[in-house]
Amino acid sequence: MWAITSYYNPVGYKRRLSNYRLFRSNLGVPLVTIELSFDGAFELEKGDADILIQISGGAVVWQKERLLNLALKAVPSEVVKIAWLDCDLIIERPDWVDEAETQLRQLDIVQLFSEAVHLPSQDFKFGVEDRNLNHTSVPGILGLSNGREIISIRSNSHYFQSGFAWAANKSLLEKYGFYDAAIVGGGDCFMVGALYGEFEGIARRFMLSETRREHYLRWAVPFHDSVGGRFGHMPGTIYHLSHGTMENRRYADRHQPLADLNFDPYLDLRVGASGAWEWARPRPELEAALMNYFVARAEDA
Repeated sequence: MWAITSYYNPVGYKRRLSNYRLFRSNLGVPLVTIELSFDGAFELEKGDADILIQISGGAVVWQKERLLNLALKAVPSEVVKIAWLDCDLIIERPDWVDEAETQLRQLDIVQLFSEAVHLPSQDFKFGVEDRNLNHTSVPGILGLSNGREIISIRSNSHYFQSGFAWAANKSLLEKYGFYDAAIVGGGDCFMVGALYGEFEGIARRFMLSETRREHYLRWAVPFHDSVGGRFGHMPGTIYHLSHGTMENRRYADRHQPLADLNFDPYLDLRVGASGAWEWARPRPELEAALMNYFVARAEDA
């Protein structure tokens, strides 16, 4: 098994690099990292990944899944199982790779934890007692039913975590790729919606126009049919190295500007020479809204 991750830092937050290095030092598997720079300057160095891809240029949008699609192509051909993780995570189980590979003999895709714990990166240690804002993996709490609950998974003290860390058989990812038009984040929830077949719930939750809904369904329906319910989770804890507050991430309303400004992935996005998303036509209000979102996250606070 190899892992892939993406790294980009349009506002230049300091904590992202320190979190990445903690993630890398605790990962335990070969890693492909793709770093996107918006100004030609890179933060990562050669030893920060087994395969480090550095590209420059593109729009200041949520590029995570677009970059993962590029990273996937750099994984050695003989590798048959892939984990993709946010680069601010530490998996507690020392045997997580063995467990994930065992599960992937029967399943197509596995979330790599049952409980997520948020804590300041400077306070990281295994078995920490003061566990702040616990989250639960989606398959871990919902199983294979009640998928419609994913459209309302927020509460003040607890919610299901649809992203963070997954693994899958490489053949599935090569065939369908990652849905990469969630340009203000939430791509992991789009994927989980596809796993459960809750297409219309996702369309409502993320205020998708008819065009955006059609764009999503072109990916989601075949992906759902191919997986056919063969997904699950791996029991265990994952630690999220915090960078800013959850409130500043505006999970509840960050998609509103895309709806208000009639974002159209067919007309507004194109893959640039670097492989990253770039704007296909002038959209100054959308560009400002996305930049304001990244700034407002205040990740070093």
